[in-house]
Amino acid sequence: MRRTGWWCASLLSLGALKAVSAQSSHLSDLERAAPAATGDAVSSGAAGGWRALWTVPAAAPSLRGVLVGLEQNEFGSVTTVQAVARFDVGVLWQLQFAQSQVSDVIDPELLAQYPELAALSVMARYVAIDGVHTVGRTTVSAGLRQEYDELLGVRKSGATARSSVFVRVGRRTALASVIDRAFSSSLGAPADARAQIAVSHDVVTKAGHVQLNAGARVGRLRQSEMTETAYALGATLSVQDFVLINASAGSGRFSQGPWTWRAALGIGIELGSLGAHFRYGFRPEGRGSSKAAAVTYTRRGGS
Repeated sequence: MRRTGWWCASLLSLGALKAVSAQSSHLSDLERAAPAATGDAVSSGAAGGWRALWTVPAAAPSLRGVLVGLEQNEFGSVTTVQAVARFDVGVLWQLQFAQSQVSDVIDPELLAQYPELAALSVMARYVAIDGVHTVGRTTVSAGLRQEYDELLGVRKSGATARSSVFVRVGRRTALASVIDRAFSSSLGAPADARAQIAVSHDVVTKAGHVQLNAGARVGRLRQSEMTETAYALGATLSVQDFVLINASAGSGRFSQGPWTWRAALGIGIELGSLGAHFRYGFRPEGRGSSKAAAVTYTRRGGS
């Protein structure tokens, strides 16, 4: 990132910063991120409750409450704040917020020479709202997401539509899917869509309740992005509905690039309506390791 600072200084001296393209991967990374309570965003889409609703709003048909989370990525000093609230106003609504920002973008020595660089930042943010409705064993949702991307003084925004479906198959199995479709905006021309499917199955053992999860995601939101293909598997052990231990692993690639893998280990503690969740994620290359924490409040009577 400090090399970026020297690059910007050269552009400023030439008066060319306004010509720099604002398209970056930062907003795309934020759209794929999820709170600590989620585990892996690809595998947990049909898990239900707090583990699924960030990606698939329909996967928590009766949950009402609030989640606030924080994630620190060691690669590039990226800090992400996430929050979601679910409430009834006629139907069930989900209001979602996420923002990530890169710290120490400009070298302090460079700032001393070019004070005007202090106004530059690398930040992405979105706000989404989804309506959720259940009929029998099937729950559907539809909503919009407003997105904002800032790359070293160049600001762009856009919007994406999201729809999801969650279906119970018997007492122990669930299926879920979600489709995201971007609108034309300053972020770029929209691509076809990005789709995700997931399945979960519950198993009762002597050690506790185990949930097995699997999912896949493919596509892209905008033509300027690379097509993503991702797969993931996960498992969650619930001990007396008090302690949740989850582990997940997955692999993905962009366009025709090489496959890379990722893994995460998390633990959650739930006391009545309150919950605390922690997750450590790692991958051998790329974005490196991350640490995330989240707190939840579930209104009694929710799922």
